[in-house]
Parts: sequence; structure tokens; C-alpha cells
Amino acid sequence: MRKETNWAYWIAGQAGVIPVALGMPGVAKTQTTRALARRAGRIFLPIMLDQVLPEDLGGYPVVRQLTYDGTIYDVMRRVLDEKFIQARLQPSVMLIDELTNVGHAQQAAALQLMAEGIAGCWMFGAANPPEQAAAGVELTPPMVNRLCILHWEIDRDAILAGWRAGLQFPEPDVPLLPDDWREHLTKWGLLMCEFMARFPDLLDAYPRDPAQASMPFPSPRAWTHVVTLCAAAESVGASESTRAKLVHGCVGVAAATQFLTWLSQQDLPDPESVLANPSSLKLPQRGDLAMAVISSVLQCVRGKPTPERWEAGRDVLGVAFGQSQEIAVAAYGTLWKSKPVAHQPRLRDGVFTEMNKLILGVQS
Repeated sequence: MRKETNWAYWIAGQAGVIPVALGMPGVAKTQTTRALARRAGRIFLPIMLDQVLPEDLGGYPVVRQLTYDGTIYDVMRRVLDEKFIQARLQPSVMLIDELTNVGHAQQAAALQLMAEGIAGCWMFGAANPPEQAAAGVELTPPMVNRLCILHWEIDRDAILAGWRAGLQFPEPDVPLLPDDWREHLTKWGLLMCEFMARFPDLLDAYPRDPAQASMPFPSPRAWTHVVTLCAAAESVGASESTRAKLVHGCVGVAAATQFLTWLSQQDLPDPESVLANPSSLKLPQRGDLAMAVISSVLQCVRGKPTPERWEAGRDVLGVAFGQSQEIAVAAYGTLWKSKPVAHQPRLRDGVFTEMNKLILGVQS
């Protein structure tokens, strides 16, 4: 059975939601993040916040002259540190460490960097739990709400294996997101719409207790992160346990538990089983859930677009048409976009003729 040690951490950083790993010093957070960079062919850029000034993150102010309409103006610009130039010029992995071991000025500078992001750079964060950090500074609510807070998992088997092998430690099991992982976003966006229709009060729930303000809490931004990370996790076949860690890290224990419980009760069919037996399809009554089912089937076809699977996808939409014409018609064009190039579709009549008429707006 696959262990998926720290998979939530790897998935979040690649999907653009910055994870922060909370863990004691010396548990290999830096080395394993470096291993991700090595496997992905990216440069590794570690930043120790307790060793830099806010200006190192946001850039040093310098005065430059700007000529506009014949008048010279003194303007202030910022010169970036070399690491941030490197991050912009080539694919990179950046680890921002010691987030709870610095003052609020450094945290604010780090927050700006995280909020703006750097194109082509996967950002990760690491910190000691505040009660175990030298400075012991809590993360601020605006920072927490932009992050996925995770607890670092020590891979004891890897440590023991390295000791036995003369300190030659095995490479960590790091999943790399496929190029098409965003294809899963539609399904999870639809599921989130359905969940929010059922639990609208969970859309925004800022913690009333100040002691809880440094922990994840629900907000539209945090739920958007949940959609993103569930899609990314599904794209690499991550387990429900890994998905649960991602959801907890974005919206907190209470909201995550409610979402995951609701999700487990939906009893959505396995898309591969539906492709194998299209006549077994039974769409949920609720429109967003029904569309989520069809979306997951189409994603399976796009993932392995063989002629046989594409034709099976057509069969699925034929069955779906008898249950919801609107959903089947909406999905039909998406299926055709994934048709294998050399494949000649089989001639169809019946419901497919009706679908074509609806798509083309032809009255029978």
C-alpha cells in the first residue's frame, strides 16, 4: 500500500497554493523540498526568514530619474535580490523557512511575496510550531488564509533505510502533477457549488476566538483553494487521507469535517466503471452533482483518449441524454474536442440525432 508521506505538501505547492509545513527542526523539511526540485528539474532557492531583512524580500528602494513630457522626476524603484531574479528567469522551487521565528515586519514582507507569487516558481513554506520556535510568533490571519497549513510527517522508514545504507537516504516519493491536472477543476467546482447551496453559512466563518485566528478558517479564498487542491490531488490518484489533509489545511478542522462528511454521502459513481458499462449510469437529481459525474467521465476519456474509450464516452452521453438533455448536450461538445485525431466516429442515430439538432439549433 502506498504511504503518500507528505503528499499533501508536494501537491499544494505545485498547484499554486502555498503549503506551510509545521514541524520541529531537523526533520528533513528542507532536504525533501530540495528533492522535489531535483526530480522536477528545477533550481532550489531556500530563504531563511530569520536571516533576511524585509527589504531582501520586497527589494531595496533606489531613486531613479524618469522623464515625462520633457520634465524629469525622481521616482523610487526597488532592486530585487538575486534569488528572486533567478526565480523569474528559470523554473524554480522556493522554500520560505522560519515563518514563525521572525517579527511581524518579515512576516508582512513574506506575505506580500506569497500573495503576488512568481510566475514559474513553486513556493513552499516551513515553520516550527509557535510554541516551539525561538521567537514564537503566530502566523497572522491574512497569511493563514492564503496558505495550506500542514503538519510535517517524519518518514521513519526512509531514515532507517538511510542509516542502514551508510547514510545513503532514498529519494522521497514525490508526485508530480500532470500537465492537464486543471481538467479536474470543473468537477470539483461543481461539487463545491452544491455543498455551498446546502451549507451557505460555511462560505465565510472568521474565527471569533482570537486564540484560533492563527489557524485555518473558511473564506471564499480558502474554499477556492480546496477546489484547486482536490482537483490536483485527484489528478495524481491521491488517497482520501491526503485529500482530507489538504482540506483541513485550508479551512480548518470543523469546516473540513463537514465538507468531507457531505462528500462521502454523495455516493458518486466511479467514472471508469461508468465508461466500462455506460448503461449503469444514474445521474444524481441535483444538477451540479450530475454535471460533476459527467465531467469526471469526460476527464477519464481525455486522460486516455483511445478510440474505444472515446466511443464509450459517447455511449455514456447517450444514456445521460435520456436522464438530462441539458447536461448531455452541454457535455457533447467537450467530448468531441478530445476525439483521437485519426479516429473516424461511428455513425449514430436515435438520441445522437436529437443531440445534434439541439446543438445546432435545428427544429425537428
